[in-house]
Amino acid sequence: MKINILSIAHKYPGQGVYSATEDHMYLLEKYSDYEIYQNKLFGKYDILHIHTINPKSFFSLLFHKKESFCVISAHIVPNSLKGSLKLNRFWLFLFRIYLWSFYKISDVVLAVSEETREELINDLKIEPEKIKVFRNIVRKDLFYTSQKDKESKKKFLRKKYGYSVNDFVVLGAGQIQPRKGIRDFFEMASELKDMKFIWVGGMPFQKMTDGYEEMNELINNAPSNLFFAGIVNREKMIDFYNMADIFFLPSLQETFGLVVLEAAGSGLPIVLRDLEVYKKIFNSCYLSGTSIQDFMLIFRKLKNDINFYKEYESKSYKLFDMYNEEKAFRELKKIYEEGVNSKK
Repeated sequence: MKINILSIAHKYPGQGVYSATEDHMYLLEKYSDYEIYQNKLFGKYDILHIHTINPKSFFSLLFHKKESFCVISAHIVPNSLKGSLKLNRFWLFLFRIYLWSFYKISDVVLAVSEETREELINDLKIEPEKIKVFRNIVRKDLFYTSQKDKESKKKFLRKKYGYSVNDFVVLGAGQIQPRKGIRDFFEMASELKDMKFIWVGGMPFQKMTDGYEEMNELINNAPSNLFFAGIVNREKMIDFYNMADIFFLPSLQETFGLVVLEAAGSGLPIVLRDLEVYKKIFNSCYLSGTSIQDFMLIFRKLKNDINFYKEYESKSYKLFDMYNEEKAFRELKKIYEEGVNSKK
């Protein structure tokens, strides 16, 4: 089969859609015998798989609709833009129509979580039978560190990056924007001076980022125990996961949260805001809170109670193992082949 993958996420590295597109390509190249093409506007393909909802992708969807089985990965729902891009309240209505058109015209919409599926149905009124839940994968070759190798790698990397082996390091990752809970991450660092905080990620959309001025103010006025590392290559992210003690993502809204799985591969106890989306995709393998006070209690317990820490270290490894590459490919292959056959 011939498959054409459409995505402009590579223009904006350091955000989740870029990672998801890269992982999709990796999955197909490793496990399939498909002929794989990228960003081809014309030609005949059995499958058109879209990751980014840019105008070129929309044109391709219209052009290939009759002959190709058209799949869209729903990385974005209307709520994703609140706290992400500037002035969204003025253009969100038009964007909602545009997004609805994309998903409506496609043959199948892949929701990255059950929560995303419900939002597609309830908010955008997409037909339930058109939506299939296909969760993101995590690459073992990039993001797995065994328990026996953790300590030696941590010791080496802390020396490399200027941290002490005795530091208790809290890591966060993602775009710097209000939706990711950057303000809470900043406040946690301000309160817990006996811990070190690192945030990996930047503002790939630059001045279009919601709260751009506020985010820059936080970066420029960060306390001495908080380091904003900026955007780093995915291959380098494993250094930060291996160097940290816990992973903290205080996002206010997520469709999935791929960085959570990446962090789990290094056995980092996961601390998240109490969001509904996480309950099914991450089960009971993480800790959650709703306030600064909640998070402070969790951090203190993880730092001071070795048995509690080990419990959630084990749960993170368990979570990582749940997202098996081969199983994910079998699910995707079934969706593709059933769709192509029905199209014919």
